[in-house]
Amino acid sequence: MDLPDEPEAEQAIEGQGVPGPLQLEGVQTPQITVEKRGPKEIQVGQPARFEILVRNVGSATAHEVTLRDEVPRGTSLIATTPPAAPAEEDAKAELVWLLGTLPPAGEARVLMELMPEAEGEVGSVASVSFRADATLRTRATKPALTIDCPPPEPVRIGGDVEVTLTVSNTGSGTATGVVLEAFLPETVSHRAGPELEFDVGQLRPGESKTIDLVLGTRSPGRAPARFVARADGGIELDQPLPIPVTAPTLEVTIDMPARRFLQRPATCTISMVNAGTASARAVELAAQLPPGMKFVRANHAGWHDERSHRVLWNLEELPPGETGIVEVVVMPVQAGGQRITAAARSTDGPSDQALHVCQVEGLAALAFHVADSEDPIEVEGVTEYVIRVANEGTKAASGVRLAATLLGDLEPVEAEGPGRHRIENLAIEFEPLAKLGPGEEAIYKVRARGRRAGHQRVQVQLVSDDQPTPITKEEVTSVYDDR
Repeated sequence: MDLPDEPEAEQAIEGQGVPGPLQLEGVQTPQITVEKRGPKEIQVGQPARFEILVRNVGSATAHEVTLRDEVPRGTSLIATTPPAAPAEEDAKAELVWLLGTLPPAGEARVLMELMPEAEGEVGSVASVSFRADATLRTRATKPALTIDCPPPEPVRIGGDVEVTLTVSNTGSGTATGVVLEAFLPETVSHRAGPELEFDVGQLRPGESKTIDLVLGTRSPGRAPARFVARADGGIELDQPLPIPVTAPTLEVTIDMPARRFLQRPATCTISMVNAGTASARAVELAAQLPPGMKFVRANHAGWHDERSHRVLWNLEELPPGETGIVEVVVMPVQAGGQRITAAARSTDGPSDQALHVCQVEGLAALAFHVADSEDPIEVEGVTEYVIRVANEGTKAASGVRLAATLLGDLEPVEAEGPGRHRIENLAIEFEPLAKLGPGEEAIYKVRARGRRAGHQRVQVQLVSDDQPTPITKEEVTSVYDDR
């Protein structure tokens, strides 16, 4: 079985109508009666008059009242009062009268004069048509929604954000099915979840409804919440609202040499930056010192806790965007990697820490002294040069090499040292000393004979693996001849 075709969609037509007069409102009941009057008998060749009476016996006006009749067969028309309208080509025998408007109880009369021309029954049928008007007056309204939400003041993280929403109907019609939805950012929270819905119901023109929200804060930022108002008829309004949540942050850095020698003071600079949007309150800063570093002093009322070997500072407040800087001076007392940890925390929650490793090394510092046992001596006399080499540093010196050269008229006799030695011409070279610890001393002795009178000199040079550049010293001995 074939299904009936679906009706085609009507083409949109632009409206042009306007409401009619007030009297056309309600049920319109015009009622027209038509009556033909005339003699019961007429004679051929004698003019006869007929009358048509049209009455409005209803309660409403009839418009465009039109009377139609025909010239009866067997007669000819002499005249009509009022005159009939011109007949159309295909209906020349039809008579038409445009009677216009008939108000209630109104009537119209038409006279028709005929000439009978043949015997028989004479007559025709008159008909009346009219237009009845009715009107309806209504008012088209349009609701319009607005959302008023004053921006909240910045709230410190941990506090509550109070948001006041006012949904208003500023249009001319009643808004029905009004619903308000809230979509919350990650920076705030509500016990009902991140998406909220409020059934506002109906809002008459000019009517408002206020909703108060209390939101918790979760993270800092200015992410906006979205509030959407909807109503029947496809009405929708989207309103963003930034919610500023402030919070402090702490970033700790340590500035200190990465390498330091034993027993050489080092300054450790600790910086705290508040890069957040709120003040950090009651800030505590602690620098944990390693066992290999001794506390010397600290600025800004920093104090040393001997039990924990920490240096502590207290700061009442660190405003946003500002940096707090403290210094602690330490003395390295042990070699190796020394770890310094700085940690800061605030009662508001943020904290941070930094680690710095300072590599502490010892330093070998060699020094020596040359002295002659006899001065002056006579020609062919012997004196002894005593050379004392000491390590005044904090690290063992390795590869310590000592050499003595006799200048002028001195002749080497013998030498003595920690190890073996070699005498070649006027030079005495001692075997390298593998290690000379901090605070240790090595003694070298060189005996020489004066061959000729005058100021005779000995030159001593000292080098080591840590100190490859020679250290040179001379000692002068007076040789005399009393013969």
